[in-house]
Amino acid sequence: MPKITFKKPQIRSIVTTVGDKVVSIESESEMMGLDEFTVNRLKKTIGLGTRRVVSNGVCTSDLCVQSAEKIFEQGIINKQEIESVLLVTQTGDYKAPSTAIIIQDRLGLPVTTLAFDINLGCSGFVIGLLNAFSLVESGLKNCLLLVGDISSNFSGKNDRTFTPLMGDAGSAILIDNTSKSTSYFITGSDGSGFDNLIIPSGGCRNPFSSESLTQKPDKDGVYRSSMDMYMNGAEVFNFTIKRIPPLIDDVISFSNLMKSDIDYFVLHQANQYILKSISKRLGLDENTLPNKTQTEYGNQNSASIPGTINAYLSQSYSTSKLTSVFSGFGIGLSWGACITKTNAIFCPPVMEYCNRNERNGN
Repeated sequence: MPKITFKKPQIRSIVTTVGDKVVSIESESEMMGLDEFTVNRLKKTIGLGTRRVVSNGVCTSDLCVQSAEKIFEQGIINKQEIESVLLVTQTGDYKAPSTAIIIQDRLGLPVTTLAFDINLGCSGFVIGLLNAFSLVESGLKNCLLLVGDISSNFSGKNDRTFTPLMGDAGSAILIDNTSKSTSYFITGSDGSGFDNLIIPSGGCRNPFSSESLTQKPDKDGVYRSSMDMYMNGAEVFNFTIKRIPPLIDDVISFSNLMKSDIDYFVLHQANQYILKSISKRLGLDENTLPNKTQTEYGNQNSASIPGTINAYLSQSYSTSKLTSVFSGFGIGLSWGACITKTNAIFCPPVMEYCNRNERNGN
């Protein structure tokens, strides 16, 4: 697996915006055929509770733009100083063009800005961070990394295996070239498991047709169309437990640190059961690995790592020098982990989405 170090880049700000609607597992249980016993079991084992989703017509770009505007409002950086904007998402505004280019205009960034999308999900924050760090290491001074998805748009409304897990969020991360420490990254990919997390139709391999929206039952009686996300939960769990504990050990070894040197292990918030299993295998102090995001916000896909930081660690990241392990894993299959240091960054609590007119009091 690639092992990469960076000397110049550092994170200056992390901001996350979540969907404006709160949906509870209890409110969805009847529609999904879940009885009270099953609901209580899911709440206890994997941490289902409430999730945040967007209202109709709200896109990933809207969440990310609100997060980015919060950074600019603080006067941390002038928009004219941004040299690149990267968007990690699977739910862009359009099939084409790249949503990052549209965001460049919406934010009023210079036309000299490098802008492009990266099509990744749950591993996306770490791999997006690697790409942003690479640009800064190569000579750019300031990069805006945006990560997020509106997963509620590609989940079957009655799919009890996937829909109750997912939340909508968009984050903005400002990266500059003033680091005084080294960051360490390790990534990996295994396309042999591509069909364990997949939207089968809508691309060039299986183009959209009139049949694409037909809801059909699988072997477990779950109805979904081929335009909805399918997840093989057992295979994804096995992949995660196989890859992530040794990955985290490897990145710590690569950095010549020890686990005791790490202030927080912020992992993709797949669900509580997976996170507790990883923590147990690594022998971590439970206070260093947050795992409550699923219960309050849902699985936020590529935004789950920054979303967790803003939701539960805002005070620590805003006031302290910290050494963190970040690790994302999922669709592809793909995975990555990094160790990086931050120093009292701008890191406010999670924001709820509201449209521009509401934010301006109109």
